[in-house]
Amino acid sequence: MSKREVFHSDDDARRLPMYPPGLRKNFGSGGVWDGELDHQKFYNNLAATALDLYNLPPVANPADGLKRLERIGQLRSMIEAAEASLLADTFEMCSRNAANLGVQDSLFDDSDDQAQQLSAQYYGVNLADENTVRPSFIAEAAIAMRDSEKHIQDKLFTAEGLRNLCLDTLTALANGEITTKSAREIVKNSQDLDPEDVKQMEHVLLPLAKTATDSAISQRARRMRERLHPKPVEERHKEARERRNVSWWADEDGMATLQVLLPAEDIISIVNTVNYHAVTNVDEDDVRTERQRRADIFRDALIDGWPETQGTPLKARVAVTIPALDMLTDPKKSLADLEGYGPIPIGTALKIAADAPSFIKVLTDPWTGAAIDVAREKYRPSKALKDLLRFRDVHCRFPGCNRLAEQSEIDHIDGWAQGGHTSRTNTELLCKRHQLFKHALGWDVTYRPDGSVFWRTPNGVVCTEVPGSVKTVQNFDFEQTQTPVLPEVQMTDRVRRVLGWYDPPDAKAG
Repeated sequence: MSKREVFHSDDDARRLPMYPPGLRKNFGSGGVWDGELDHQKFYNNLAATALDLYNLPPVANPADGLKRLERIGQLRSMIEAAEASLLADTFEMCSRNAANLGVQDSLFDDSDDQAQQLSAQYYGVNLADENTVRPSFIAEAAIAMRDSEKHIQDKLFTAEGLRNLCLDTLTALANGEITTKSAREIVKNSQDLDPEDVKQMEHVLLPLAKTATDSAISQRARRMRERLHPKPVEERHKEARERRNVSWWADEDGMATLQVLLPAEDIISIVNTVNYHAVTNVDEDDVRTERQRRADIFRDALIDGWPETQGTPLKARVAVTIPALDMLTDPKKSLADLEGYGPIPIGTALKIAADAPSFIKVLTDPWTGAAIDVAREKYRPSKALKDLLRFRDVHCRFPGCNRLAEQSEIDHIDGWAQGGHTSRTNTELLCKRHQLFKHALGWDVTYRPDGSVFWRTPNGVVCTEVPGSVKTVQNFDFEQTQTPVLPEVQMTDRVRRVLGWYDPPDAKAG
């Protein structure tokens, strides 16, 4: 998950002063002539600019290169305008279909539609409600555009604002006169304002946006919103405090980043306290930099407590998968897998494992790295299956979802009521949200013999999802009915010991 995807965002199209989905004008809704004008607006300049760039001779000098970079920037704005219009209009079509039919158009027959209705009643959702239609559409668009749901959610917010509220901004973007960032800032700062105030903001900012930097437009837009906002700032700050939270994301080389959203005064107090301890009473033999000391102080305070106190050590559960055969092949290059994070050095894994109270033996496919079985000596079959799915799937099997195994549940691919068995070939991990998608919103899923899952969205977009434990798909076969033959491994005493299959001499004698 990228840093941008976990940054806090409260952008909500329902805070923009416009009609709700299902009641908006969309592409071509004014008739054939209106649709043709819309088409020309978004694609004529785009096509002409792309053709001009294509027909130009090779770059002769830096000035020529910079001019072409400017043209490419304009082309990018035109593409973003066309994408925003198409995204907003397609969502509007889905909303209208849901309102008219009670369910989005799908490829299913009447019996399937009835099953969806029953599932919707079970989950307590209204198939025509925006809160149901929106996340399903975002997930479909994310698959179609090969992007994350969070990124598509942000794009859809901007698209709805441009297409249905800030039309002058959309026109300027389609003409390549402003950047996408400036257009996004205008929409973002239109939240909670009256339509007349939004028009005033466009009137003031658009002429500047044609020449000013994105940061300048962002600052001016925020200031205008503060001045035009109908609600006092004290009341807004009180509401914002309710959104405080902690989030994190994985970084490279075995590191991760923690993000905390708190009132500004609390954050400044925390930073000042950490900075004070980082520069006070520093041991002259301490070779750490000030930045490293700040990070260590923050870490120690949360896990072990401040030095003046006894602290409250945090002992979190940590699970590590160590590939035995990789260790035998090349111990220096082998990587273990830290649950919830990903690959870590084998030395770090062994250090963690040394303090672990117990182990679960995990058999991994030497071709793909996927977990294919777990030891069952100490577990009932249902527990063993749960352990297998935890290590095989790693997280929710819905395309693009990263909710961990402990935040997901075992879901039958072919329903239990329809004769589906509780086995590794008919079960997957799905979080609550995506169980709703599968059982009530018309998302279809098919298990493949190689362990992959084939998803089909309500509007026919298809995607293949492989288990989270898979490290390479080169040996996955999405068409055949069997997985590749495993490589031969010579079962020496060393291999048996690593796999836990080695019987000591005294055991054989007994």
